[in-house]
Amino acid sequence: MSFLRLGVFGWALALLASAQTASSAQTGAAQPARWWKGNLHTHSLWSDGEDYPEMIVEWYKEQGYHFLALSDHNILLQGPKWITATNNRGGATALRRYVERFGQYWVENRFIQNTQMVRLKTLAEFRPLFEEADRFLLIPAEEITDHYMTLPVHMNATNLRDLIKPQGGQSVLEIMQRNMNALRTQRRLTGRPMILHVNHPNFGWAITAEDLMLLQGDRFFEVYNGHPLVHNQGDFDRPGMERTWDIMLAFRLTQLNLGVLYGLAVDDAHRYQPFQPTNSNPGRGWVMVRAPQLKPESLIAALEAGNFYSSTGVKLRDVRRGTNFLALTIEAEEGVTYSTQFIGTRVGFDPGSVLGQRPPGSIHPVTRRYSGEIGTVLAEVAGTSPFYGAKGDEIYVRAKVLSSKIKANAPEPGETEVAWTQPLVLARPRR
Repeated sequence: MSFLRLGVFGWALALLASAQTASSAQTGAAQPARWWKGNLHTHSLWSDGEDYPEMIVEWYKEQGYHFLALSDHNILLQGPKWITATNNRGGATALRRYVERFGQYWVENRFIQNTQMVRLKTLAEFRPLFEEADRFLLIPAEEITDHYMTLPVHMNATNLRDLIKPQGGQSVLEIMQRNMNALRTQRRLTGRPMILHVNHPNFGWAITAEDLMLLQGDRFFEVYNGHPLVHNQGDFDRPGMERTWDIMLAFRLTQLNLGVLYGLAVDDAHRYQPFQPTNSNPGRGWVMVRAPQLKPESLIAALEAGNFYSSTGVKLRDVRRGTNFLALTIEAEEGVTYSTQFIGTRVGFDPGSVLGQRPPGSIHPVTRRYSGEIGTVLAEVAGTSPFYGAKGDEIYVRAKVLSSKIKANAPEPGETEVAWTQPLVLARPRR
């Protein structure tokens, strides 16, 4: 496809989107909420990904996603950026595929001292090629990549206007808090809706449940990350992300009074060829957001209200949250069985804990060990219409839908497709 054709195509899409937006504004009618599929954690050659952003965006759009955040490390997709043509993470293969797809007039080259360079297109340049009203949206984002000593402390900022530099600090918690405060300041000064979430806490075994439960202003963390090196399931000495979630909820909703935390599923995609379990491929985890419009402000409002679920493959037709019940309707696949666990913690749980056991030779912090009364399975229901009615002593309840379908290209052997709803807060015990 020539540069001219791409330019006309992009201009036409932009004009269509503008016309549709104007039409919706003129009607003034409230739009009903619907489900939008999106990924909030993705990498390209702007940092340590292995493909050009246009190639990545096209893949997600063709796979039926509605929104995507390209969240490269400590950079926004703005301004001039040149990379070596073949001596990069994508190499000659990525460049060849890029030229074949978008044409030599779109791909901008130059030579510096006999070294071929390629200019990476900015978000502003390529978004008109892909964005369509009510079909596909690109959201600016950044992975704020910080560290404490040898521990990686990463947080994703979604819908930023300005880059946030890593804020640093004297502990993991202080680093997270300073980065959170920087985003909240930008949001307040710009009036622009934006969110920050904590990435893959078990990556490098860096972030404990105690760090997360004390973080003020946070609303989101990754309960599932598709990268093969993030230890979603934990290990013998350290809890997985679901156990961590329940520990955080139990204390944040009671003794700490810091509010609910919602769990995101993301890709954290870096590698786009080939598809195999040991590569950080796309398409492994996503969020389904129920919002009236495919716009950043509408999506963020729904996310902050917990009006979404996270998935690695299971589809939900409906999630109904009342003051004292949680009910789901699962979109069943033929030949697949489903079982839903309603998980929560009851008023009066044992808050005691003991020091976690570090693996031999490890210097990494370890989450404390807590009572089994935290994060218990309150009920398990088979079928496609699970329902949980509160008994009156639950602090919160969340649903985990397990399917019998083996997840394709999963980073963990034997992994089946799953969905997680967000916690329904039911009671706050008095202490």
